[in-house]
This record gives sequence, C-alpha cells and structure tokens, in this order.
Amino acid sequence: MCKIPPLSFLIIIILCTIAAGDEINTIDNEYPRIKIGFSERLRLVTWDNAITLADSAEGTNTFTRHRTSVMGRFFLDRNIHFGVKLTNEFRYYFVPETRDFDLDEIFFDQLYIKWHNKYLLPGTLTIGRQNIILGEGFVVMEGHPLDGSRSIYFNAVRYDWEINNNKKLTLFYSYQPETDEQLPIIHERDQALVEQPEEGIAAYFEGDFGANNIHAYYIRKNVNPNEDGPQSEWSLNNIGLRLSRPLIEELSVSGEGVYQFGEYQMHGDMEYGTIKHDCSAFAGHIHFDYKTNWNSYLPQTLIGGSFYYSGTDPNTDDIESWFPLFERWPKWSESYIYTMIREQGVAWRTNITSLYGQVKFAFDENLKFNLAYHHLWANEGMSAGSIEETLLGGPGKDRGNLVIGKFIYNIDSHFSGHFLWEWFDPGDFYFPDADSYSWVRAELMYRL
Repeated sequence: MCKIPPLSFLIIIILCTIAAGDEINTIDNEYPRIKIGFSERLRLVTWDNAITLADSAEGTNTFTRHRTSVMGRFFLDRNIHFGVKLTNEFRYYFVPETRDFDLDEIFFDQLYIKWHNKYLLPGTLTIGRQNIILGEGFVVMEGHPLDGSRSIYFNAVRYDWEINNNKKLTLFYSYQPETDEQLPIIHERDQALVEQPEEGIAAYFEGDFGANNIHAYYIRKNVNPNEDGPQSEWSLNNIGLRLSRPLIEELSVSGEGVYQFGEYQMHGDMEYGTIKHDCSAFAGHIHFDYKTNWNSYLPQTLIGGSFYYSGTDPNTDDIESWFPLFERWPKWSESYIYTMIREQGVAWRTNITSLYGQVKFAFDENLKFNLAYHHLWANEGMSAGSIEETLLGGPGKDRGNLVIGKFIYNIDSHFSGHFLWEWFDPGDFYFPDADSYSWVRAELMYRL
C-alpha cells in the first residue's frame, strides 16, 4: 500500500476539524462576512463486466469512494464575493485486490470571484474555477469527464446578463487542459481530465414567453492537438433550441435539439499531410411528464421520452457522429457510460437512440423511488473492418435493454443518500453471446 504523505494527512485533518462545527455565518446584512460549508460523500459501488460484456473477462469491480469537500465564501459587500472549495476523493478497492490504496489528490474544486453589477448591463460576472450547468445539462454540465464525479468544474469567465425577471443571457469562455495545470495540487497524481485540451465559447439565452420556457444557444467547441499524442483537432459549431411548456394542467412536454457542424483535421507526416473531414451531426431529446395526483402508494409522475445522438453513415466521407460538448455525465444511466468506453470513451454518447419510460414514487417527503426502462439501439451499423466492429463485433443495431431502479432517502436536513441498481441485457449490436451485467451503488451524503 502507498504511504500517505504527512503534509497531506495533516491538511485533511485540519480541514475536517474546521468544518466539523456549525457553519460560520454572520448576520446576512453585515459585511464583510464568511460562510463555511462541508460535505462528505461515501459510496459503495460494485459491478460486473459492464465494460467487456463478457463474464469470462472477470471484470468485476467492488470499491468505496470517499469524497470530502470544504468550501468557504467571503462576502466583501452585497455585490462581491470570493469562493474557494477544496476536494479530495479516494477509492478503496476490494475487487480487484491488486489495486493499491492511494489517497489521491487534494485540489481546488472551485476558486472564483463573483461580482454582481447593477449598472449598464445588470448581471453577474464570475471569473475562475466554477461549476456551469445550463438547462437540463444536455450540452453543458461536466467540464472534464475523465475524473468521474469527483468534480465537474470549468476554468471559465462567465457573465449572466439579467435582461428582466424571467429572461437571461449567459456568456462564457472556458479552457480545459488534459490535467490540472492552473492551480496547485497537494499529493499530485496527474489525474487525467480530458483526452485533449478543450476550449468552449457560448451564448445561452433562456426566458419565459407566456406558457413557453425557451432556451436558445450557440456553442463553439475547439479540441486542440495533444503535445504528445494524437495530432487531431476539432472545430465545432453548435446551434440549439429547448422548449418546455404545459399541455394540460397535469401534462407537460420538454424537448431540445442541437445541430452540430464544423471540421475535423488529422495532422500527419510529410507524406500524408493533413486529412480533413466535414462534420455534420444532430442530437436531441424529448420527454412528456404527467403528474398523476394519486395517493402516495401509487406513482406520482409518469414520464415517457426519447433521446437521439447521430452516428456516421459508413457510406459517406463526412463525419456525422455526434461529438459531445460538455455533457459527458450519467444523465440517463450511471452504468452504461462505462459500456461506451469500447466505442469512443466514457460517457461518449454517439450513434445511440433510446425510447424510455419512467415512473416516480414519492412515499413521503423522505423516501422516493424511481423506476426506468430504456430500449437502446444504434442509428448506424458498424462498417466492415472498423475499430468498433473489432471491439464490439455485432451484426445488428439493437443495443439492448436497460432497467434502472433507484431509492432516494433523506434522514434529516444533513444526511441523505440513495440505493441504485441497473441491469443491462445486450442486443445484436454486440458480439454473439454477449453477457448481461448488474451495477449497484449505495450512497450516504452528509452536508453542513
């Protein structure tokens, strides 16, 4: 086992000691003032062959994940405050037993200054490391997917222009390197964040127009070549629209579509030069939500929906596969994002469609249960000799069936958690006799 560096261990003890008491919070109308918060998340995760879909591969994983966060906010006055958040997440593996214990990194999860401007264009300017979640997280939610759920931050400059009470325009620029290069790290482990350096520029409008809630946006994403590694780059423009509205008192609909276009370049050697391909892709989703008003022993909400991410037609020279923006997080499934690793990468949703249904129970304020079913398929088959065909080996387009059950509970105002079970039965998109998998997670969260 790895030894924990004394300095890192001491800092964790200090942070947890500071945060163990009640939140430091001076009277709201007094300035300057300080708020300190603390959270501890414990997860037990176990799954079998979710990546390989082969029992013979002995791909079982069982481990705990421990995430500790301490956050402080300093309010200089009513319009300016500073935020800082330190986080550490480590894992302890029971299976496979060969995985050594490692404390992992203590890093800046957030570090920003926020200024509310009430003159000229009234709004809020945020500069630094921050979380950015827009809409349902369909295109903007996760800044760097390769470190899992330990953090979702963006290194960004953001301005939220408050046009009026129900209309807002968000502008931001973000830069994400392959590893954390901007801020100091304790016990650095060169945690991979993204496969290649990424830049994002966005203009995102949201507002109410009568009964319609409309989001309209433009996002530019640039993926730059690695210093050592793939010399590929992507320049992608994305135009999207989201609409949500009630149809009747109990029934509402929400839908979103994004058209993606741009260019892909692979820089080769002197003999082959640069290879270019045009990109044209589409992604969208729609769901209908019905509030039943039934008693607490029956479903409170019924949901039916679909999502779609285009794939590349093997008979064309263009790239029609959807290239993820900043949405590589488990929006629909915690487990299936790992099955995608063999195609492009973790949570890399492309060439996939789902038709799904979901029922939500609310037994009381502290206990809820959600049950969902997805039928998944590929929009395009695999071309002969492709990497996907070699790895996945299936002749068809049926990805399979996914069932998800989740209990959500609240113990009190500080403790909450959930129990999640997922089961996937693969179809003929995968190799013959591909095996099903089960995926289970139990979580306990403490927030102060």
